[in-house]
Amino acid sequence: MLSACNQKRVSKIDKVRRVEVVAKYEKCPAPEKPELKPLLEGLHLGSKENVNRIMENTVENQAYIKGLKSTIECYEFQSSTGE
Repeated sequence: MLSACNQKRVSKIDKVRRVEVVAKYEKCPAPEKPELKPLLEGLHLGSKENVNRIMENTVENQAYIKGLKSTIECYEFQSSTGE
């Protein structure tokens, strides 16, 4: 009974074939990182100047996020079509 456990296992696979899959993607356009305006230290957060800067930064960030989403969609499209 113990001798049966010591036998080598015979594989039906003669050779292992290696297959390389190379995915080629075209570079998708990506937005430039926006330069956000810092808040003015001498003024409180709710001051007119700082609120304006916050609003401008928010608009810049929204445009940047929209551009990043477009970049992701571009790569997702390429991966789904195999092109």
